[in-house]
Amino acid sequence: MKPALLVTVDSLRYDHYGYMPATKSFLGDTHPATFATNTATPSCFQSIIGGLYPGQPGVAPEESFVSKLDHRHKMGISTNRFLSARYGYDAGFDRFVEPDRDGNSLKDRVAANMTPQSTVYGIASRVYNAYQSLRGTVQEASRDYRPAAEVIDEFLRSVAVEAPDDNWFGWLHFMEPHHPYNPDDAPVSRTEAQQVTRRLLDGRGSEADAELGRELYRGEVKELDDRLAHLWDSVSDETRVMFCADHGELLGEYGEWGHHATMCPEILRVPAAGRNLPVDLASSEVRSLVDVPSVFLGAEHGDGALSRDTAFAASNGSHAAMNAKHFASAEGIRTLEGETATNRDLENALEEWAATASEPVSKDQLPEDDLEALGYK
Repeated sequence: MKPALLVTVDSLRYDHYGYMPATKSFLGDTHPATFATNTATPSCFQSIIGGLYPGQPGVAPEESFVSKLDHRHKMGISTNRFLSARYGYDAGFDRFVEPDRDGNSLKDRVAANMTPQSTVYGIASRVYNAYQSLRGTVQEASRDYRPAAEVIDEFLRSVAVEAPDDNWFGWLHFMEPHHPYNPDDAPVSRTEAQQVTRRLLDGRGSEADAELGRELYRGEVKELDDRLAHLWDSVSDETRVMFCADHGELLGEYGEWGHHATMCPEILRVPAAGRNLPVDLASSEVRSLVDVPSVFLGAEHGDGALSRDTAFAASNGSHAAMNAKHFASAEGIRTLEGETATNRDLENALEEWAATASEPVSKDQLPEDDLEALGYK
């Protein structure tokens, strides 16, 4: 049994794959028209792991493609609390590592003593956020997420012990370059980088902040690639590898930063590349994240397909349809580069999708503590 590896990256834009030379050297070019099914992680991973269009968050054990793999040792490392046992993502793994829920932070201690819906909780949460903003004036900030180097080192140590014969499957999820953008070699301190990011996400950033924010985001991407180089050098050449982002990121387009419910190519078009896959990504002009399990397994799984000409997305009552050249939403038809266009077939596909698609979970329906841990509260 040849080793197999799924590598997923949070918030990585399609047009920033070019800043990842080590990854590109190992995996080749990204597929030119791969699309997310939603604008946020909780729903996108129902597609990546379950092969399902978004609905309620998480996957059931029988939906996860991991259970269909025959590898002797299966290990997953998640750095995002929405990708945890709470949502069923540990199904099928012999070892699954996720972010702690130890409740030791000030925010967790506050939350433990009141309901998220209470007025007092809201006040306490705002006080905590103010404290967090001011903390940088007296101490240096730390990374909000587990860094890629630690994830890779733990994974390589584990498979060396548990599967020395290379009979393993691994899933590694990385948070770089999810906000806050604060790479190790940033031109400013980590505290200042996080403060700049916070201002941009809140709509309070200056032009100088925006310029620095884009530089910091690129720095996160380059740093991740540098860490991934060690992973690529460490796995055997015959390893089956699938690499993709869950969604992209807005870096000031439309006056927005981050990844909201905005249906646009900057968020929904994602990089995807592979090596030794049973189905060549390039064999279909269009790919969707809902197809990841099918491509990885070499057989259709869930709602996925081995080939398609149109991809779809839904988020907060909005819908989009995409093909190899065009992007359709309620705002009309555009090329993937943003130019106004016409495509009646894609318009029809969008109308049919909007009429039949299930409604994905919204952020307001997700657990408060996980939203806070990711900086959404």
